[in-house]
Amino acid sequence: MLSFVKIMDQINKVILIIIGLLTGVMAAVIIAQVFSRFVLSTSLSWSEELARYLSIYAVFLGAAVALRHQGLISVEVIHEFIPQALSKWLKIIVNLICIVFSVVLIFVGMEMIDKVQIQNSPAMQIPMSIPYASIPIGALLMALNAVVVVIELFKGGNRNG
Repeated sequence: MLSFVKIMDQINKVILIIIGLLTGVMAAVIIAQVFSRFVLSTSLSWSEELARYLSIYAVFLGAAVALRHQGLISVEVIHEFIPQALSKWLKIIVNLICIVFSVVLIFVGMEMIDKVQIQNSPAMQIPMSIPYASIPIGALLMALNAVVVVIELFKGGNRNG
């Protein structure tokens, strides 16, 4: 079990690097679009679409890492009014619900990919299955990270990273 936690932590480090690259490329594309529009008086037809798809991937990947670090938005007021032991079980239940939601999202995302695989994006003409693949990829990573959090809560640790 601990080896799974270590593997996921290594995967999350790679994901953080990927998120940084996605964000850097997205910023470069937006800067190129602004430069092209205001300096060259022409517009790049593909830039907004690429920036949108990069952003979608960054959000899904970032949500998975944030779940691992227990950094997603939540209502903490309940934890302050219940005993520590109940708070631990509440966190376990919440993460189990996240796992179920993520598994559902994986299947729904796969169905969506199947429905849009014959379509191409308007500007870049890439298969729409590429942007839609962010849904099951992100959901799978969220489920795996939620499993890691549950394992750590059962082991008695409650580290946030």
